[in-house]
Amino acid sequence: MILAIVITYFPEKELLERNLEAFVDEVDKVLIWENTPLDKKLVYRFINHTKVEYCGDGINSISHALNYAWRYAEKNGYDYILTMDQDSVFYNFSVFLKMTVYNERYIGGIWSPNVVTDITKVRRNGSLDVEERYNAVTSGMLLRLSLIAKVGGWNESFVIDGVDDEFCFRSSRYGEKVFRFMNVFLIQKYGNPQSVSIGPYNYVLRNDSVARLYSIYKSIILLIRMYPEQVSYKQWCRAYWGKRVKWILLFEDNGFKKVYSIVKGIISGFFCKLPIKEI
Repeated sequence: MILAIVITYFPEKELLERNLEAFVDEVDKVLIWENTPLDKKLVYRFINHTKVEYCGDGINSISHALNYAWRYAEKNGYDYILTMDQDSVFYNFSVFLKMTVYNERYIGGIWSPNVVTDITKVRRNGSLDVEERYNAVTSGMLLRLSLIAKVGGWNESFVIDGVDDEFCFRSSRYGEKVFRFMNVFLIQKYGNPQSVSIGPYNYVLRNDSVARLYSIYKSIILLIRMYPEQVSYKQWCRAYWGKRVKWILLFEDNGFKKVYSIVKGIISGFFCKLPIKEI
């Protein structure tokens, strides 16, 4: 049996409906965890489905929500958990199940779809089915309960950012691998997208808030300190620093304030105590 959990925070009605429609017929139960503040929850309960149950205890934390789903699944006899962000839509979820749950070849490991921002720009490759990765994003991650129990669940010291990476990095220390299924697509919306046109080209920026940027960069440094065998400062600089900062300064509102928040997050990541979960 498969339990899905969708974590919401002031969700967009149309996007959340498409999110659920893409997989609800293929799973046995869906938990919608509401990180939306308690006094506004009822306004954002768009989904009315026999498989859907709303939950949440006022704690705005992705890792806390995922651990709740894990305990719920163990108590109620589920075999797998699908973890979802509210801003994601599966393109071909049934193919994902055929290649994982119904395929004895992939008995273990963390299973992840090919996460993209625009399905129209995807080049499908029929020969490349699976790629081994070092991490996977929370949205679209499909897991056996036995793996979650083996690694001890999610580290609640990571509240929003770094939750998925920390789980994957820790799983690797237990010998678990991350598999990305290249021909299974999940369309993901990141941040508060902002389009920028430069000549004939159009770029989409994440446009994260000041607070979110602080959290992202603090988590990055913590992860490098905790799992140096998984990611290096050189890799991080190439992926997150120069190009990202340049685009923020050139095109986003409050650019200098955002970069200052990034620097503060980096400094905090270097000097705060490591939130290590026992292995």
